[in-house]
Amino acid sequence: MGKQKINPRSSMKAEPKTQGNYIDMFVKRMFGRLLVFIDFLVHFADPKFVAEIDLRKIKPASTHYFGKDGDERIVDLIFQCPLKNGNGNLMAVIIFEHQSASLKKIPHKILKYISAIWDAEIKEGKKVLSAPYFIVLRTAKKPHRGTYPTMADSLPKGKDGKPIGKVVEIEYDVVDLPAWDFDKLIGGTVLRLVMGVLKKMIEGNEDEFPESMMPLREITDEEQQIELTRELLDFVAKALAVHNRRLDAPTINRVMKTVFKEKGTDMMKTIFEEKYDQGVAEGEARGKAEGKAEAVLTFLRVRFNQVPQEVEDAIRKMNDPTALDSWTAHAATCKTLEEFEKAIH
Repeated sequence: MGKQKINPRSSMKAEPKTQGNYIDMFVKRMFGRLLVFIDFLVHFADPKFVAEIDLRKIKPASTHYFGKDGDERIVDLIFQCPLKNGNGNLMAVIIFEHQSASLKKIPHKILKYISAIWDAEIKEGKKVLSAPYFIVLRTAKKPHRGTYPTMADSLPKGKDGKPIGKVVEIEYDVVDLPAWDFDKLIGGTVLRLVMGVLKKMIEGNEDEFPESMMPLREITDEEQQIELTRELLDFVAKALAVHNRRLDAPTINRVMKTVFKEKGTDMMKTIFEEKYDQGVAEGEARGKAEGKAEAVLTFLRVRFNQVPQEVEDAIRKMNDPTALDSWTAHAATCKTLEEFEKAIH
């Protein structure tokens, strides 16, 4: 979790409008978490691709796959997704498009991506190159209308109106933020949190954003609640500052009551006062494993309502983050609780 702290007094000062791509960086930080990416993939990606992937073995791809040129690549994410049949990998790339007027630049961008990926793999001596899968996560105020742009749109046409030459096209999917129904958001706690907060902020419903924090109630680990609350409030403060608005005390109080109910006042002190920083730092290592365990339990509760006490105890006793990542993938894909129990024993 990010350790950036919000001070109520300092965060209310209007920040300059030239904040760069703070929304892109926020989305990258949240979707860069393996749990959130797998959750997003399972619920929003093309099912025929997801069916081919071994979700337990997904991992972030090496940065050299991005190539050396193109500053925009800093804010995108790429994951190596091994296939279940063992015959290679699928490279899943999430491309963030914030308030883009159109998708016309996407075809060229993804050609650059896949070229860089294949160049790197050829240099590594791979005989089977990775299959590409591109998802454009678009966070504009209005959904994209019509067909998706192609490279052919940018090339000269012949007398018949068709592109001259042999055109190379890479297909891609688009997940459009404005099309998400806030009341029907799907996925795990953190994914729904990110979607809900982004939707409220980008659509200009800043006054309603405390409602989007409600999924935090599902997290029983208090340290994780605090860290996520701090991170999301930090993002909202920056988003408001772009419009010369401030994250004021009444709004923060509403968030505290929404998330922590009667404990809201106490949590305000925990989140904002400097004297709590040392305690949070000391709990960071322990909280990392606990947070992953809580994520596994959240998946299971959402999918099967109740988790047997012996299964919950086994999950909470596990302190290996790598094993917990694997269990998270199992929790997201298993058909029954019995299947999950067999996978972890």
